Amino acid sequence: MELAIQTVTNILILSSIYVLMGLGFALILNLLGVFNLAHGAIFMTAGYICYLFITHLGINHWIAFPLTVILIAAFGVFLERFCFRPFLGDFNRTTMVCVAITIILTTSMNLWLGTQSIAIPPFIQGIVGIVPFTTQWDRLLTFGSSAVILILVTLFVNRTKWGAQMQAVSQNPEGAALQGINLHRVAAVACTAGCALAAIAGVFAGAIFNLSPFMGDLTLVKVLILVVLSGVGSFSGIFIMGLIMGTVYAGLPMFISGAASESVATVIVIVILLIRPQGFFGHE
Repeated sequence: MELAIQTVTNILILSSIYVLMGLGFALILNLLGVFNLAHGAIFMTAGYICYLFITHLGINHWIAFPLTVILIAAFGVFLERFCFRPFLGDFNRTTMVCVAITIILTTSMNLWLGTQSIAIPPFIQGIVGIVPFTTQWDRLLTFGSSAVILILVTLFVNRTKWGAQMQAVSQNPEGAALQGINLHRVAAVACTAGCALAAIAGVFAGAIFNLSPFMGDLTLVKVLILVVLSGVGSFSGIFIMGLIMGTVYAGLPMFISGAASESVATVIVIVILLIRPQGFFGHE
């Protein structure tokens, strides 16, 4: 029973992280047309920054977390203005810029902190529940916070003026521009929000799992799979496919080894793409 509870908890946490990352990636892809291969490195960097704030500078967890998100969001503004905007529409150049950013961030963290196993200290110590229905407070906090953030993101996209402008630009950039929408400003908001979501996911991952300079690489692969399976342009599909992927990647290791579960999951994805190359919620 305890193993089942922990597996369900892991499924919810992994799903939350995948959805946060997938939404951030999709925002940048849909509004800027940039295949942001640096998304995984940004996710990793956020985890390390929060770790340094807490362990090296002695900043309180609840201050270090929003500081990290604000810092990474500011980096998103820089990214859009100086790295993406000059090369919009040029897939090769934007891809090379993303690869360069990934190498710089990964190498910097690797040289600075090494590859030793470290983790962000728990935000809340102890366990909650009645045996055998128990889980760690930190895991419950991660899932609860992720759920609240995802609800707020959904409301932002569907109920606010900025969200309406982002949807308009995503569907028809030229038509949106003719209606007086500032494309660069909307792109900056999208890039800022995308990086902030990656930062939130990175802090949660760093608190629940171990930090590594290369943790963003595998996560980026999962995010690409998630966005493709959801269908490019589909935000609602990311929620559903994120839960499915979390179930697959957290549930399969209960029955087969970790390496084999990754292979089986990849085969499942390939088969699905052969049947529905546009994804479940996208279009051709």
